[in-house]
Amino acid sequence: MKLLYKFFFAFFITNLTLVGVMLILITVNLSSGFNDFVRSTETKHLSETKQQLISLYQQNNSWQPIIDNVQVWRDIVDPQSKRPPPPPRPRARADEPRRNELQNNNSDGQRLKQRPEPRPEQRLELRQKPKPKNERQSEPPRPSDFLQTGKRLSLYDQKKTVIVGKRYLADNELSESIIVNGEIIGWLALKPSSLVENSPASEFLSQQYKSYYLIAVAAILLAFIMALIFSKHLIAPIKLLIGGTNKLIKGDYQNRINKTTHDELGMLSDNVNVLAATLEKNQNNRFQWMSDTSHELRTPLTVLRAQLIAIQDGIFVADEKRVQLFINEIDNLSHLVNDLYQLSSSDAGGLTYQKEALNPIALLLQVIENFSAKFENNTLTIDYPSLERLIENKRCNLLADNERLRQLFTNLLENSCRYTQAPGRIIISAHCDNNFVDILIEDSAPGVASDEQQKLFERFYRVEPSRNRSHGGSGLGLSLCKQIVEAHQGSIRALDSALGGLSIKISFPVNKTL
Repeated sequence: MKLLYKFFFAFFITNLTLVGVMLILITVNLSSGFNDFVRSTETKHLSETKQQLISLYQQNNSWQPIIDNVQVWRDIVDPQSKRPPPPPRPRARADEPRRNELQNNNSDGQRLKQRPEPRPEQRLELRQKPKPKNERQSEPPRPSDFLQTGKRLSLYDQKKTVIVGKRYLADNELSESIIVNGEIIGWLALKPSSLVENSPASEFLSQQYKSYYLIAVAAILLAFIMALIFSKHLIAPIKLLIGGTNKLIKGDYQNRINKTTHDELGMLSDNVNVLAATLEKNQNNRFQWMSDTSHELRTPLTVLRAQLIAIQDGIFVADEKRVQLFINEIDNLSHLVNDLYQLSSSDAGGLTYQKEALNPIALLLQVIENFSAKFENNTLTIDYPSLERLIENKRCNLLADNERLRQLFTNLLENSCRYTQAPGRIIISAHCDNNFVDILIEDSAPGVASDEQQKLFERFYRVEPSRNRSHGGSGLGLSLCKQIVEAHQGSIRALDSALGGLSIKISFPVNKTL
């Protein structure tokens, strides 16, 4: 599966889970809270209705008003159903005897029974009568009407015989006894509180659930879109990395990746660019190495071939001088091949180092002694005033390979002997402390420009290409010296000499356990 899809599913499934959990929690909380509200409202309404029924019973000493006129019951359990008093009728005076008769009948407890019902047109007129401007045009329904509690109430007499409502008391969820003067006179019961279908409360809950579901669907769609956008945004720098590495695989080391972020992917882009630059440099070095190697090998072979052809054609005579020229060219060629072999072995980790505890100053003095005759022949004087007193200094001891250090010192002295103008001077000094052994080899003119000093350790590099063979150098000696020093965890660098020439400084770390 592609990384884009993994990111997308990770974001989308996470958001989908969050939306689902939130929807469940919200609906459960709504249902729980609404049920608490319903129970509280029902209990309150049941208590209020019970008090009104007690008052009614105390006034009439029976349930007869409710039995005779069910509207009395409706007025008590559902205040919204109360009818306003009828307006005065035109025949008020003609009906005066009847009104007096009704008033007299009210005194003996039969008022509700004989009260005339308003005519349908009067009810419609009263309901459609406009309210004054200073009154609200509409009022929200009371909780009892909202939950239709009044329609679910039932009244039973002392013997639990139904007066109004459900036939059996046991069919109800709540029931409370009605007590007057310590005597149970009836029972008030409430039908189970499951919401009545098509009631305002049921419609309210249904509407809320629909709203939450729509919000959840909208959130899921938004999560889908945002997950897709974020996934593409995150995958964009990865695609650049893939494109850049594919070009590296094909050998296009000049390509660089545009850094678009400053996070770990940005750091990875920088690393890939550094890798590309390193590969490009190595490729260039390899091409240069092959070109320089072929050139260095071709030159002595060309000289040998030209000399031999000239002898063959009778132009030159194969005398001792000519043979010595051949020997010198063959020696240069052998020296070059040997340096190439050692450098390639060092690159491949083929050079072996047999390290042991030794004093590099004593080894350096031995190499100087071997070069004394050559220095004298080239009219060069060499001074090493501080070396002999360091031979017995144990602080100068280090763990090193004797043959490799001898090769190092030989190459350095060979360079000084080869390139220092006669008459010239070479000074070798050393310093030892608890941390490093420093060796400094200085010679007189000619010097090397500061910007070219560190390039001396590159393979086949020469300050003046015209001198590539006039002094017999191959351009590999200092490069090999650098690898030997670094194999001993040391450092080597070129500096300006106080004598006007070049100074080579070598530092070896001291092994304090020796």
